[in-house]
Amino acid sequence: MKRKTTALILAALMSMSLIAGCGASEEKAAETPAAAESGVTEEAEVTEETATTEEAEATEEAEATEEAETTEAEDDEEDEEAEISAVVMCLSPIDEGVSEHVEKALNEITQSKLNVTVDITWMDAANYMSQVPMMLQSGEALDLIMFTPMPATSYQSFMNQRQLMDITDYLDEYGQDIMAQMKDYLKATSRDDRVYGVGNMPVLDAKVAIDMRGDVLEELGLTDAARNAKSFDDIEEILKKVTENTDLNGLINSDAEGGVLLPQPFLLGEGDFSNAEWVDTVGDGYQYVYADMADNKVKNYFASEKFLQTARMTRKFYDEGLIYKDAATANEYGAILIQNEVGFAMAHQVEMGNETIQSAATGFPDVEVDITDGLIATRAFQKFGFGVPVMSDDPEAAIKVLNLLWSDQEFMDTLTWGVEGTDWVKKDDGTAAFPEGSNGQGLYHTSDFLYGNKLAITPWEGDGADIRERQAAANEAMEMSPYFGFSVDSAPVDSQIVAVKNVVDKYKPGLGAGIYEDVDGTVEAMISEMDAAGMQDIINEYQKQLDAWLAAQ
Repeated sequence: MKRKTTALILAALMSMSLIAGCGASEEKAAETPAAAESGVTEEAEVTEETATTEEAEATEEAEATEEAETTEAEDDEEDEEAEISAVVMCLSPIDEGVSEHVEKALNEITQSKLNVTVDITWMDAANYMSQVPMMLQSGEALDLIMFTPMPATSYQSFMNQRQLMDITDYLDEYGQDIMAQMKDYLKATSRDDRVYGVGNMPVLDAKVAIDMRGDVLEELGLTDAARNAKSFDDIEEILKKVTENTDLNGLINSDAEGGVLLPQPFLLGEGDFSNAEWVDTVGDGYQYVYADMADNKVKNYFASEKFLQTARMTRKFYDEGLIYKDAATANEYGAILIQNEVGFAMAHQVEMGNETIQSAATGFPDVEVDITDGLIATRAFQKFGFGVPVMSDDPEAAIKVLNLLWSDQEFMDTLTWGVEGTDWVKKDDGTAAFPEGSNGQGLYHTSDFLYGNKLAITPWEGDGADIRERQAAANEAMEMSPYFGFSVDSAPVDSQIVAVKNVVDKYKPGLGAGIYEDVDGTVEAMISEMDAAGMQDIINEYQKQLDAWLAAQ
C-alpha cells in the first residue's frame, strides 16, 4: 500500500508539470504566424523536452523507491522469526516438566538454523486420538500434526475430511532432504500426484510377533521353548506355565481396541505359524478390507476364514485363563501393561530391533517370537507420519522444521531420546543409553519409529552400533506389494464407513479379547450387520478404484 501511494503522488506531480508546459507552449504559438502554421515553436520543443526529462526522472525515482521498499520488506520478512505449533503423539504420558527442557533444546536448533520457534504439545495415544480431531474441527491454528494407526487420527481419516494441505510445492522448495530420501515412497501419501503428507521412514522388515518378558522365561526355564516356538500350541503351553507360576496375566491387549491375537493387517489363523499371512489393506485406514493377491479382489477382512479361526483360538485362551480379562475395556495397552506388571506377553506388528525397543519401553528384557513376515505396502508409510493442516498459518516454516527430521542429527535424536547428557548419553560404540545409574524413570524417552527417518536416528544400546546399516539393508531386500502406491479414497462411501464403524466398534474389542462365548454366532452377526450398514457398497467402490489403478499401471 505504501509503494502504491508513492507512485500515485509522483504520477500526479508529473501530470501537473506537463499541464503547465502545455499552457506555455500555446501562448507562444499564438504570437507568430509561422508558429501557428506549424503548431510548434522552438520554446514548445524545449518545454516538451524538459517535460519528457522530468517524466523520466520521476519514473526512475518511483522505481528506485519501490525497489528500496521491496528490499526493505523482504529484509524485514527474513529477519522476523516464524512461530509454528506442532502436536505429536507419544506412547505414554510425558510430564510437562520433563518435556519442557526438550522443547527448549529443539527450539535452540530451529531458531539457529531456521529462525523458527516451535510450540510442541506431546499427547499420549488416548488423548491424541480424542483431542486432535476436535482441535482440527474447531479450526485451531496447528502447523504440524502426526497421522497414526488409530482410525480417528489416521492419514485416511484426515484426508477424507480434507484436513491435510497439499504440500507438494513446499516440499520442492523447503523439504529437499525429505524428497531425496523418500523418493517414490511419497506415493503412499499422495493423491492425483500431489503429496499430502510425509510418512516416517520405517524399518520395512515388518512382521507380526509375540513379545514375552525375558526375565520370566529365564526364571521358569522357558527361554529355549519360546525361541523355538513354531505354533500357537507351543505358545499356549508357555502361557499356561507362566500363569500357573506367577501372578501375571498371560497375553494382554496390544492396542486401544482390545486386540489380543488380532493384529491387523495380519490373518493369523490357528495352529502352525505357517498358516499365518500378511494382507494388503490398500491404504484403508480402518483396515476393514484387504486385496486378495490371488484374484485382485477387495474383500471383507472380518469375513475371512482365518479371522474366524483366530477368534475361536482367542476364546479358547480366554477360557483357559491365558488372557487379561479386562483387555476389551482397558484404557491402557501394550508396553504400559507389561511395564506395570499386568501381563507377560503381547502379539503385535514389530520390526528389526524390536527386542531392544520393547526392553526400553517396558523396563524388562524381551524375547521376540516371530510368526510371519509382510511386504512393503502403502500403509507402511501411512502408519506414522506428519502432515500440515489446511488451517496452518505458516506451511513454509512447518516443512522447514519437518525437513530437520531427515537432515539434522541433533534434532532427530533430541525429539526421540531427549537432551544428550541429561536424558541419554552416547556410548563409545556410538549407541544411545540412559545415563549411568538411571533406568530412565523421570527422563524424556520415546520410540525411534515415531518421528521422521528412523534409519538416521542414533540407535539405542542392545542391538549393536551397526543396526541402522542392517536395517537399511533389510529395507533394500524387502519385496514390495503389487499394490504399493495405491490408496483408496473413502470419500464416496463416507456415510457407509461411519455406519460400518459403529458395527465394528460394537463387536471387534470383544472378539479380539475373547469375551464372546459363541464366537461363530457373533462373527456371523457382525458380518450381517456390516452388510446392512453398507459394507458391500464400500467393497464395490474400492474395487472400482483398484481396478482403475491396476489398469493404469
